[in-house]
Amino acid sequence: MSTRLDQLIPSASFLEEAFLRWVLTPAVEPGIVPRVHSQHPVTVNERSYRLDYLIAGNSLQLAIELDGFAFHSDRAAFTYDRLRQNDLAATGLTVLRFSYDAVRLDTRRCVAQLQAMLHRDAGLSPFVVATPHVEVPDMAGDPMRSADPPRYGPAASGTAYFDGIRALVDRGPLRACQDEALGALANYYASGGRHAATVMAVGAGKTALCVAAALSFTKRRALVVTPGSVIRGTFAKALDPGVPGNVLYGLAGGPLLPGARPPHTVVLDADDTQISQVTREQLLAADVLVTNFHALGTGDKPGDLLAKLAPNEIDFIVVDEAHIAASDSYQRLFDHFRHARTLLMSACFKRLDGKPIDADVVYRYKLVDSVADGSAKNLRVRRFAPDAAATVYEAIWPDGRREEIVGREALLAALGDERKMARITARSDASIHQVMAVTRACLDEQAKLLAPVKPRVLFSAMGEAHAHQIARIAEAHGIPCGTLHHSMSASAISATRRRFESDSGDLQGIVQLRMLGQGYDFPPITVVVPVRPYGSFGEFYQFVGRGVRVLRHASVPTDEQYMDVVCHAELGLEEHLEAMCVDNDLDPAVLLDAPLIDAASLSDGTEGSDGERGDESADTGPAGVDAFVLYERGRVEQRVVHDLERVEARRAERGMQLMAQRYAVYAQSSTTPMPFEQFVEYVRRLTGGQ
Repeated sequence: MSTRLDQLIPSASFLEEAFLRWVLTPAVEPGIVPRVHSQHPVTVNERSYRLDYLIAGNSLQLAIELDGFAFHSDRAAFTYDRLRQNDLAATGLTVLRFSYDAVRLDTRRCVAQLQAMLHRDAGLSPFVVATPHVEVPDMAGDPMRSADPPRYGPAASGTAYFDGIRALVDRGPLRACQDEALGALANYYASGGRHAATVMAVGAGKTALCVAAALSFTKRRALVVTPGSVIRGTFAKALDPGVPGNVLYGLAGGPLLPGARPPHTVVLDADDTQISQVTREQLLAADVLVTNFHALGTGDKPGDLLAKLAPNEIDFIVVDEAHIAASDSYQRLFDHFRHARTLLMSACFKRLDGKPIDADVVYRYKLVDSVADGSAKNLRVRRFAPDAAATVYEAIWPDGRREEIVGREALLAALGDERKMARITARSDASIHQVMAVTRACLDEQAKLLAPVKPRVLFSAMGEAHAHQIARIAEAHGIPCGTLHHSMSASAISATRRRFESDSGDLQGIVQLRMLGQGYDFPPITVVVPVRPYGSFGEFYQFVGRGVRVLRHASVPTDEQYMDVVCHAELGLEEHLEAMCVDNDLDPAVLLDAPLIDAASLSDGTEGSDGERGDESADTGPAGVDAFVLYERGRVEQRVVHDLERVEARRAERGMQLMAQRYAVYAQSSTTPMPFEQFVEYVRRLTGGQ
């Protein structure tokens, strides 16, 4: 028998090792090893790819691509995969693809196909074995196992916990989008990929995906990094088996780990577990570490996490809210654990600095998908024009000197100066009064729809004085409103939040300064009002997302709930609205060309002067819309861009994708599969049309 090439050539996953052992080993002589290059980099038109294996001949450059599944998780992944293959072909590479099930179930054919290609090159042909000895592969039937670590070599050494737990993870309780994302990650990691990203809209269940991924793809130890204490607490709860609603045993569909013990989790930075006090031995005893990025340190001090752990002691890193992952702390983290697989998760598809996420986006679940699945509210944008061409803002310095700030660019430049922002106010408050007129109308309409739930509004301001100015005007418009900013004491912050979040609380609005941001979910927020410009799309998108999650306890069905975004034209948020529309299949040209609201024409909500709604068709009111962005003019005209038909089409599209996946599994297990259309009809009859 030939020398086993899986012991001579590196592999980053069990699928790569399986290809080397059961396909390449019987196909060729060991002398070919110097011509086989693992994770070979290729750059095409500024796009960088890594081939699972490159077999270099005299004239033939053979790219071996390995797929964990015989089908793809969604259309975007399928399309990306084809475009990638076209790019590789354009460089002169010949691409040969093998799936996990092809290696497992049709090994002899895989060997024959590989040998046929190698025979075409004079430099490779001499290595081809004349009579290959093909073994039956020792491979599990679950293609998720393709992403397991290889059984041999340095990457194979795991811990007893993850070695025994990976195959026990039950994907049944996961939502469809979580399961699709997990499958896409398995595909990616199985073929040697290391830096993956998933873009998951509000309501998609990123936390459960993170936990499932850590259990499925970790070899030795996982590290979960969050941007702050709120999200850190969410993951601490998710991984604590004794807390109601934990992910391990508390998912709605059943336990993720039935009959298995939970991972030993250490949550750092909590009041009783400061990282400087945690020993290296305690860290090494953990299966999962949860911390926030502020505590990572530089590695220069003995108490830093990066100083306590060696590079090979973390092999799977999850970063939540990854749009901020360009910061130095994260880059040091990735550099230190440079061989670890990474999973970056965010609801936003751009980093805070405006650049794309620095990872391979393997799965995308858009806001329109979340709305179609009943996890997110509908979206309406009400954009109006203030009377003034540009509001004049005024910053008062401690010595009494006054400085004028006019226009969006000047405001954005000033946002980096905390001294200016603390004391900035609008010299004329006419624009804020106009904002409040629209906001009050939105709250009144939401109150009628959601009764008995009290709708809340979240404002964003530029500085403390500006926040108090907004709150004062909100109160004048009948909106009880408080402020939140970092100069407040912890007890004052907690008390204000209770007044806002409690059903019996007296506040209907909060004006906040970057306080209730990433990870803050409070579904009764049904109106969000940015009273400041945003230089970063990510920051704007995160603010808007605070009120997107649907109310599960409301009397109104989820597909009739919506959230109002109120903003005015002078703040220059159009580019962010356009980016949000493009990502959700909206037409930004139609959206941004719609007439602006004349706020002065607002009287009492959206009703006409005769008490009836304006001249609208039946499918443009809130109860008949599943996802839309809306601009209104006066009290009557509505323009619906993203309507019921679009969301229904997306819902049907996702259903057909899932059906195609089920068919692929069925077709692989049947020697005479029925046609796809017949299969669809059969399944629908079997499930009562579901």
